[in-house]
Amino acid sequence: MLIREVILENFMSYEYARVPLKPGLNIVVGPNGSGKSAFLQAICVALGETYTERSKRLSDLIRWGEKRARVSLLLDNSVREDGRRPIQQFDSDVIRISRTLRRDGRYSFHINQRGAQKQEVVEILRRLGFDPENMLIIMHQNMAEIFAALSPQERLRRLEEAVGFQSFRADVLEARRRLSGILSEEESLSQLLERSRETLNYWREQYERLQEKKRLQIRLSFLQREMAWSRVSELEGARRRLEEEAESAVEALKRCEEDQEQYNLQIIESNQRLKELRGMQAELIEKRVRYERDLGVYRYAIMEVKDRIAEIDSMMKSFGEWKKGLEESFKELRGRLKAGATLEDYFKLFEEVERRETETHESWIYGLKGRREEAEKQLASLEERLIEAEGKATAALEGLRRIEALMDEAGNRYIEARIQAALLKERMEGLRRRLEALRGEVERVSKSLKEAEAEALIRGARIETGRSSDEVMNEIRRVGGMLIAMADVPEEAEAMYESYSKTYKELLEKAQRVRESRVKVMEEVEERVKKWREVTRGLVEEVNLRFQSLLSRLQARGEVRLTNEMDIEEAGIDIYVGFKGGEMRLLDPYTQSGGERTTAVMAFLLSLQQKILSPFRAVDEFDLHMDPRNREVVTEFLFSTLEGSSDQYLVITPSQLVLKGGNSHIIMVHKSEGSSTVSLVKEDEGEGGQV
Repeated sequence: MLIREVILENFMSYEYARVPLKPGLNIVVGPNGSGKSAFLQAICVALGETYTERSKRLSDLIRWGEKRARVSLLLDNSVREDGRRPIQQFDSDVIRISRTLRRDGRYSFHINQRGAQKQEVVEILRRLGFDPENMLIIMHQNMAEIFAALSPQERLRRLEEAVGFQSFRADVLEARRRLSGILSEEESLSQLLERSRETLNYWREQYERLQEKKRLQIRLSFLQREMAWSRVSELEGARRRLEEEAESAVEALKRCEEDQEQYNLQIIESNQRLKELRGMQAELIEKRVRYERDLGVYRYAIMEVKDRIAEIDSMMKSFGEWKKGLEESFKELRGRLKAGATLEDYFKLFEEVERRETETHESWIYGLKGRREEAEKQLASLEERLIEAEGKATAALEGLRRIEALMDEAGNRYIEARIQAALLKERMEGLRRRLEALRGEVERVSKSLKEAEAEALIRGARIETGRSSDEVMNEIRRVGGMLIAMADVPEEAEAMYESYSKTYKELLEKAQRVRESRVKVMEEVEERVKKWREVTRGLVEEVNLRFQSLLSRLQARGEVRLTNEMDIEEAGIDIYVGFKGGEMRLLDPYTQSGGERTTAVMAFLLSLQQKILSPFRAVDEFDLHMDPRNREVVTEFLFSTLEGSSDQYLVITPSQLVLKGGNSHIIMVHKSEGSSTVSLVKEDEGEGGQV
């Protein structure tokens, strides 16, 4: 057993209900619209399920007029036969899991009155073997149609998860991932071997080029000496040119300083005009802000009055619909009562209740109309004030635009003067930097000249070559270019060649080891696939036998087939059924009738029950569209399947069931005045008969 009790507070149509559940079959019965499906949905929401058939938002599950709802489940954590509790971290026989929903869309979980994360709840359910998201464990209303539309591959995965066989698939996929890694490594090694061969040939070539490189280095040394003395001559000429350029920069700097004084005077005059205009602008902005604030207040007040009028209209409409529904209910009750002298008092009572309800309705409607007329008067007054405030705001805006135009004109003059002054300043700074740079350059060139003379002397005595510096440089470039082409030739080329020969041999040995690992893992993949195929085939065969047995009792034929079993990714389950002597056809959302489809899906679910690990299972309207004969046979098979089992099975149906045997717990759901209530049938009342 998984759930001892379910507590619902302001959930959908439930105001407050405590519903105990027992091992074996728990049957929820009641008329349509009474809140049966809401009971199962409450269980799933409390357990963190994200699927909600009746609502896209959890806040829509809160009872109308309430701010929050809560569902609490008391889970069985008592000591089992092995002396251990299912969830050992809780040293108590009961674990209370609660989920609270709020109107703003927020929700929270609690475990034993302590705040918890959803993942903690999921982990508890995982340890208990329960997955509320699997439709083979929890089949909500109309999910038979969804199950029939599932792909064969998805059906098989749901089946594996429900019976605990997903580890076999996971083992295969894990082995395939390892094989993929080994294949990738083998490919990388193959590429590495190819690159290693190329590198080995490369170092052989480098060793041969090393000798040519040494000869060129000797020639370059002589050319560099010749060029060093040419450099000395160039630096002497460069110093003379820099000194002349520095004198020109000093003259240009003097002219810029004179122009800057004129622009500074224009900046001062423009700035004074801008200050005057800003003061005028500030006064107009203050007025406009005050008018805009008034506009916002009036618009907000108008919006509130309109909302209040809409709310009153909605309430008047709701009272009209309520009165109409009440009149129809009284009319229906009168029709059901039979004529007789003893029934006259009932008619009088109904007429009195109807009269009082009508008086109450008319009193409310009169009050609402008065409130609406008052709101309409207030709306007209606010709209007049809004128009007046809009005129003032428009006048302030036009004044601001005139001031802004004058400010733009003064600002343009100010900006133009600032730009010209900034440009002059930038030019002066550039001239100063240039002058400073020139002086530094003269100093640097003088220093470089001194260093160049010293370096040239190191390379040798001064050479008065008959060639120009360009001719010397051309030969240096040619020789240097040849050396640059050989710059990648290291002195240790011979040692590198020997090293790569050794590395290439080691790579060959490693590639052999990887090939052996690949063969081993491929065998492991094949073995795991074989194991998965064996257990899956055995499971499908066993389910198929039970499926066929149940369908035979329903005067139907069927078969559960494992398809594409040689490919784990494409493998799936096809279900074939035939009713009333007809040919077996593939189960899908279109071929079978609603009753046939529901019967086939329910037969498949019942065929799985002895294999499913979850201690709790549920199905909503399992007998949807079934004829009475099929409903009776499926119910009997359900009882026989769960006989002697401690698992819980929750069945929801609006139909009458013929019960045979006492291993059932009957929960009756009623709805009165918009609120669902729950009552339990005593054990002796449920032993046979109809509910």
